[in-house]
Amino acid sequence: MKKYLLAAAALFLVYGCNSDAEKDKITGLETEVLTLHDEVMPKMDQIMTLKSQLSRKIQHMDSLQNEGISSITFAEERIKAVDLNQKLNESDKLMMKWMHEYRGDSAKKLKSDQALAYFEKEKEKILNVKQTTLKSIQEAETFLK
Repeated sequence: MKKYLLAAAALFLVYGCNSDAEKDKITGLETEVLTLHDEVMPKMDQIMTLKSQLSRKIQHMDSLQNEGISSITFAEERIKAVDLNQKLNESDKLMMKWMHEYRGDSAKKLKSDQALAYFEKEKEKILNVKQTTLKSIQEAETFLK
């Protein structure tokens, strides 16, 4: 009987430790996801500033064209500015979509394996948002120099 109690106690400890380890892993993943979000979110202001600068540049090019000043290089530059503005819009939309769909509180109520899978997927999504955002900002800044 004593052997069974010791085995049951050992099993309880192992299960309890695994449960705590899983909870710690879930918490760690959630923290990573939110940290990534917090790194990217301030970039939204930068995106708005760059979009404004690109819009002014496009308007300026349009006014020059209306005055009869045009060239192939000029037209290509305008197309590039419009494309970069669209990429900045896409970055902004990706962030807004991610924030709208994120359900961290609900995920913590799931079974451990499901919660881990959820936060892993959210980490991938927010990493994509970060990469897309940083790339669109870098391209727009380079163009505007």
